[in-house]
Amino acid sequence: MLFRSQDRKNDGRSYAISSSSLQFFQEFDIYDELQQDAGKIRDIKISDGNSPLILDFFGATINKKTKQLGQIIESYQIHNALRNKILKQKNITIFCPNYYKEINLENGAKITLDDNKIINAKLLLACDGRSSQLRHKFQIHTITKKYHQTAIVFDICHKNNHNNVAFEKFYPQGPLAILPLKEQNKSSIVWIVPESNIEAYLSLDNENFISQLNKKIADDVGIVSKISSKFTYPLTLVEANKFYHKKMLLVGDSACGIHPIAGQGFNLAISSIEILKNLIKDNFLNGFDISSSNLITEYNKKARFNSCKMVVATDILNSLFESKSLILSKSRRIGLAITNKIPYLKKIFITAAGGRFDKN
Repeated sequence: MLFRSQDRKNDGRSYAISSSSLQFFQEFDIYDELQQDAGKIRDIKISDGNSPLILDFFGATINKKTKQLGQIIESYQIHNALRNKILKQKNITIFCPNYYKEINLENGAKITLDDNKIINAKLLLACDGRSSQLRHKFQIHTITKKYHQTAIVFDICHKNNHNNVAFEKFYPQGPLAILPLKEQNKSSIVWIVPESNIEAYLSLDNENFISQLNKKIADDVGIVSKISSKFTYPLTLVEANKFYHKKMLLVGDSACGIHPIAGQGFNLAISSIEILKNLIKDNFLNGFDISSSNLITEYNKKARFNSCKMVVATDILNSLFESKSLILSKSRRIGLAITNKIPYLKKIFITAAGGRFDKN
């Protein structure tokens, strides 16, 4: 394995982890460690701005066992927990700070490192992120869409308890997500603003920035009194037209990176890992090679299908709520209210939004 072995520092990002992804953490024995700082999502409330007409998902109706829809866990904590787990595995060899100098995929995978060591493998996994150099190296065509939006992410301290409720508020300028952290008076914020306005927002002093934020939050968690350091991330859709090249598979964001509007990007990455894990297990049990053409074909088909669904859902959702049309705004609000009254429609909505929650 080639990767940077250093601990990662807080980069402002927090992920909404679905129940299915939490099961993945349990399988890899990092779940208990992550519970130390995890925020529970009991309910999710979705609204068009500060409209009183909302779409409400209750954890107790979706998952009767845990009574939660998922958890909020900070990115660096997940990274460090997985890193520490990997470092303890005797059957995993770490090459660090090595970097590949050349990769040959003509017969399996032959990787030449920068110190001229050679690694031979049956299958190569490219997990190098949305700007994947391996994807670029092997000229895998990619669909890219710039949203001309920037996400500002940070933590807040607020007056009222969040009661483990997550809020997603859609404004024409971009959505605002309020995600509950472990402490009742702390939440993580994902505030998406137009690219053209980002400098104006960042130039505000804390007092004025908080004032603008409080107008968006309204009464959901009470007055914001304090914010952490702010981090910014330009938003771009990246989707490879195929998730493989010979004996190399694209996994996670290197295959597909979506708009964060539904908060499902990390869960999508986990789903591709689950697909690959199950295919490798099936091949092993049936005596097939883990790099068989059947495995590569099935992974590409299943992982791409999942990704395509999420790309369409998040792209349409962003376009729908981005519109400034008064008629469309009223239609959105009525639609949310109607959907909230029909359990079957709510189930369809959460599935379309990428919710991979348990049905127990």
